[in-house]
Amino acid sequence: MISVKKIKEVGIKHEYELVAELKKANYEACRLPGSSTRNPDLIAGDGDSVFVIEAKITTRNRIKIRKQQIKTLIKFAWKFRAEAWVAVKFINQTKWLFIRPNALEISEDNKTLSIDYNTALLKGISIEEVVSNELQKKII
Repeated sequence: MISVKKIKEVGIKHEYELVAELKKANYEACRLPGSSTRNPDLIAGDGDSVFVIEAKITTRNRIKIRKQQIKTLIKFAWKFRAEAWVAVKFINQTKWLFIRPNALEISEDNKTLSIDYNTALLKGISIEEVVSNELQKKII
């Protein structure tokens, strides 16, 4: 059995990987300490656009997120006039996919939200698409 500490370490490693990818796309990005229900995981911006991101990884076919984390993400984004995104990565299957919070499914117990691999592929967009969508908004 993998310890909670090890799971957190792996998650943090992947969050820093996502920060590096956003920086490669000419965004300033950082991981927010103490992320969980208090803060989203990342914030990124390029002077015109700001993204607030909840990052999730899994080796399974479905990613689950506590409903409170998504509420925090949306509230945080609203206060920063930022776009809220959920970045998901299915280990050994995909690169990061960016998904709008409203694309997540509510669980029967109403405590978690989730998305499966196939739905994430259909509804998610790549980091390149997120950045190019922002570029198109600036040009128009």
